[in-house]
Amino acid sequence: MAGKEGKRVKLAVKRKSTVGENITKYFLLIADVILIVFFGIMRSGFLQPSNLLNILSTAALVGVMGMGASIVMMVGEMNFGVGAEATLTAALLGFILGKGYVNVYLVAVLIALLVIGLMGVLDSVFGVIIGVPAFIATLAISKINDGIVNWLTEGKTMFYNNWPDAFKFLGQGRIGPVPVMAIAFLIIALLLWFIMDKTKLGTYIQAIGNNTNCCKQVGINVRRIKIIAFIICSLVCGFSGILACSRTSNVQGTLGSGIMMDAMASAMLGATFLRPGRYNIQGTVVAAILTAIISNGITFCAYPDYIQDIVNGIILIIAVGYIAMKRKEGLPSVKMG
Repeated sequence: MAGKEGKRVKLAVKRKSTVGENITKYFLLIADVILIVFFGIMRSGFLQPSNLLNILSTAALVGVMGMGASIVMMVGEMNFGVGAEATLTAALLGFILGKGYVNVYLVAVLIALLVIGLMGVLDSVFGVIIGVPAFIATLAISKINDGIVNWLTEGKTMFYNNWPDAFKFLGQGRIGPVPVMAIAFLIIALLLWFIMDKTKLGTYIQAIGNNTNCCKQVGINVRRIKIIAFIICSLVCGFSGILACSRTSNVQGTLGSGIMMDAMASAMLGATFLRPGRYNIQGTVVAAILTAIISNGITFCAYPDYIQDIVNGIILIIAVGYIAMKRKEGLPSVKMG
């Protein structure tokens, strides 16, 4: 009898532990569902398919930049230039098309992304090869990017009448009822998920963030992988800038900086999802959607704007605090010096 009672206790403890682990892993997704239900109850029109698609579209800007930022975080570094890289890409695209240097939209996009990819190389030269702390290197280089943007835009909002219709397609187009921006968001998310979770490169990137010394000992070229991570980050964040300027049909000098903090928060908050304590693409996507739900719901219900910041802060501190208490290794960290 004592043996059976002991087994029951062990089984109950195991079940309790499993429930706790699932709550930890899926807290963000649970928060998404709870908020959708809450706002749906408060305003019946909130659950209309068109509004839910708009939420996904809104999440794209923060989500794409957040995914880019999370890739550098995965290798234990920090890129504080993601906002400036997004803005520079948008400004380059608008300038090239507006001045008539290139008339084919896709070619102009590729040129702008090529340039911003080179800026990612520059980030890694200082942050990885020379050894300047990455957050300082990227912050300094972001100032260079800001200067180039001011030169290209002449310190004003950039707009050209001769921009092709394709310029607006990513940000304002629809395929049936579905916003193209939402489709682009999902495609990028799937692509980055595949690279990070299903390829050797992604395995190396995540392994370096977990234990750099061990990776060096088994022969992984840590420096090269970090350089690749910085380049991917710049390209993804650059594309978020293209989405942003396409949505507004102009380029502003604050385009990327207005998204950056939410994007960084989404990447950090995403580390509480699915694989608690590890940065991951899926978590960043769910966190970005959470931010969009809050923003849309507060606007839809006509609540004061400051409520959004309060709710975002509460969810962030609860999620991160819960992981900090439950995970022996603590929260994932990045180099800040």
